[in-house]
Amino acid sequence: MMPSTIQEDVESILSSSSGKREINFVETSNVVHKKISLKLPIFLCLLISFGGFIFGWDVGTIGGIVNMKEFKNHFGTRYNSELNINEFPNLLTGLIIGIFNIGCAVGGIFLAKVGDNLGRKLGIALALIIYIIGVLVQVVKDNSWYQFVAGRTVCGLGVGANAVLVPMFISESAPIGIRGSMVVLFQVMVTFGILVGNITNYLCVRMIKDSDNIWKMPLGLGFIWAVLLLVGLIFVPESAEYLMIKKMNEHKARDSFAKMNGVEPNDNTADKFVQSMQAKLFVNTQETSQSRKWHEFATGRPKLGLRLSVGILLMAFQQLTGINYFFYYGTALFENAGMNNPYSAAIILSTVNFVATFAGIYLVESWGRKLSLLFGSVGMFLCMATYASIGSFALDKNGTVWGMIAVTCVYIIFFATTSGPVTFVIVSELFPIRTRAISIAICSATNWITNFFISLLIPIISAKINFFLGYIFALFLFISIFFIMFLVPETQGKSYNQIDSMYGASDSESTNVSGSEDY
Repeated sequence: MMPSTIQEDVESILSSSSGKREINFVETSNVVHKKISLKLPIFLCLLISFGGFIFGWDVGTIGGIVNMKEFKNHFGTRYNSELNINEFPNLLTGLIIGIFNIGCAVGGIFLAKVGDNLGRKLGIALALIIYIIGVLVQVVKDNSWYQFVAGRTVCGLGVGANAVLVPMFISESAPIGIRGSMVVLFQVMVTFGILVGNITNYLCVRMIKDSDNIWKMPLGLGFIWAVLLLVGLIFVPESAEYLMIKKMNEHKARDSFAKMNGVEPNDNTADKFVQSMQAKLFVNTQETSQSRKWHEFATGRPKLGLRLSVGILLMAFQQLTGINYFFYYGTALFENAGMNNPYSAAIILSTVNFVATFAGIYLVESWGRKLSLLFGSVGMFLCMATYASIGSFALDKNGTVWGMIAVTCVYIIFFATTSGPVTFVIVSELFPIRTRAISIAICSATNWITNFFISLLIPIISAKINFFLGYIFALFLFISIFFIMFLVPETQGKSYNQIDSMYGASDSESTNVSGSEDY
């Protein structure tokens, strides 16, 4: 039970039109009595975001690993007498790469719930342990390809759970004044992991000779990254919001908030935080006391089914741009195009992706969500069509390979500054609080599953039509232009009540349905 003064204050907030009185402690907590140092909080947020690096590490390494002749000889199911090497059927190549995404989808929906029961830290730790088990399955007594596939599936379970828990942990723990920038660290670390993974593959191929196990080197490093993050979690406090809302432990919540904001536990900002969380707890109690149907995320008002469909299509189109056509199969693509060392091309592409992601942070706020997506789809469409045309009709010309790499780099710049980060931003803003968790989980699962089917089918389709496959991705990009123009809303700067209104809710209906969501 909250003190009566707090309850009266909360009820006053709920009845106000703006819903932004005392509860917005971010705006009213500028009074501090000592100089704040955010060096430690920023370092801890960077440490947490390392979970994104592990995700990017898999994307950056697996395509190169599967293309290593040592890996093919070890697991390949058929012998190529002309090349004197074992090989994989195209379907099996796609399965080895893509099955990881199925694990991610399952882990993101089910294992991430551990974070609600045991805490964000323990949830991430459990996911890391599952990932480590998956790595061990892949490299210990590795006698068959299906053992390797099983290990990648287990790794996916852990990475999928962390892909949900890590951004959530950062958003709940980061210093209130720089929270948005800290959340973006997850995406930055994903791109950094892709880059370092590609560099590692390159170094393994160039520097390690006469070893049948060089493909185990990138996998072993993945084990080390997970252990380092596990150790680092010891020094990170549990989410203050989790401690307050789920555990109702004000003392520990104050200590956590103080450490992650560079203040003392009795500071004015900590007081405002506690008041805010008490108010939020009251709102949650009021909402759970109301009758909610389990299928409200699909059938509820205003137009939650339509909004879910928009989120699902956004996530599907992000993968149908063809981005992982390059990240998963870049080494094989540019090898087929005649490049002597395709691993260097993978480094170039991942470097462009990493650097361009920083520009995306600026673009999403200065241009807005919808215009950024539209600009990216048009740019990627032109680049993909050009890439497919060069590969299909001018592959025998001098300098063709470097021309294809140049076009691909421009394509990746468009993706990294628009569709890559902006898709997740819109999906996170599209749904009301009461259905947000399940709606985002469904959209994220769509992203993983679409990625799986693309990864599975690329080797099969590419073997039949080669670079004409780029035209298929260009077609999806062309369709996405009209989807964005007519169905995707602009959510920048909009409160959840305002987004409800955009979907046809009246002012009174929006207030009654959404509750106090403006804060």
